[in-house]
Amino acid sequence: MPDLISKSQQRNVVLHPEFVNGKYALYTRPQDGFIDTGSGGGIGWGLVDSMENAILDEETIINHRYYHTIKELKNGEGPAPIKTEKGWLHLAHGVRACAAGLRYVLYVYLTDLEKPEKLIAEPAGHLMAPRGDERIGDVSNVLFTNGWIADEDGKVFIYYASSDTRMHVAVSSVERLLDYCLSTAPDGMRSKNLSKH
Repeated sequence: MPDLISKSQQRNVVLHPEFVNGKYALYTRPQDGFIDTGSGGGIGWGLVDSMENAILDEETIINHRYYHTIKELKNGEGPAPIKTEKGWLHLAHGVRACAAGLRYVLYVYLTDLEKPEKLIAEPAGHLMAPRGDERIGDVSNVLFTNGWIADEDGKVFIYYASSDTRMHVAVSSVERLLDYCLSTAPDGMRSKNLSKH
């Protein structure tokens, strides 16, 4: 298949599991260069008529980068989202610069079932971050998602790598991830707006 044609360079692209308005829906990661995030601004969304000749004319950022958060430097969609009764559950990675270099963590967010480009909920902070031996390896202090599977009983297997050295699997459930996503306060973006509970 030919490369996706878009106005910006794409670091990675994820296919939405269902058609939206009869079109293929894509989660994008627009940026000016391969390493530098440039003006990309976050996880994008766009529709294409065909995957055989995919041309992305319009791209909207649906999950923004924000200064002084877990995704201040860059962020990207992980595996395709999981469809739940309360919305599309997403798993993504966020990157922040710290004294030890770049820190990659995993976070979740929820979008609308009928309009998957509409953000419903996003908890502050990370879902998973490198701990202990996960912090040491070829590229230290990194967690990166490789995929996830939701079984019919609601159990979710989250596949992730640590420091570009090891593979892991974490086990959760759709119910627990939704509860976390919907019950955890969003980032107030300022210390005075932090949740009091």
